Amino acid sequence: MQASDHIPAPEGDPVAPAGRTTHKTPWLPSPGTARRLRRAGIARVLVTGCLVRVSLRGEITAREADSLAAQLRDLVQDGCRHLIVDLSEVTYLAREGAGVFFGTLRALRAVGGTLAVRGACPRSAATLHCLGMGRLAE
Repeated sequence: MQASDHIPAPEGDPVAPAGRTTHKTPWLPSPGTARRLRRAGIARVLVTGCLVRVSLRGEITAREADSLAAQLRDLVQDGCRHLIVDLSEVTYLAREGAGVFFGTLRALRAVGGTLAVRGACPRSAATLHCLGMGRLAE
């Protein structure tokens, strides 16, 4: 993770729901985390305190789902409490790929965290809606 990978959260993005406190200690990934994330098809990881933005790229199929799930689970275990997943560079989102967000959301909720999905194309948004996850993408 380079210093250029750290950016402030843009205005209008909720970091934590009203009434919840956020951790004051910034979350920093372990040295090999960024490399593993990129190998799992994750284009960028931006960290601001306990808020992590993950930008995905390409096709997210059943083949990539297991690796992606493991990497997102590792982020939560390493201290990430608020996760924004950017799907603006995703060309195809399979049901198995979208299903990864169920486990991630469950892990984040267990530690008082949040998950939001941004930038989904109409096709990817339809997949999320079919799985009952449309509220994540709004």
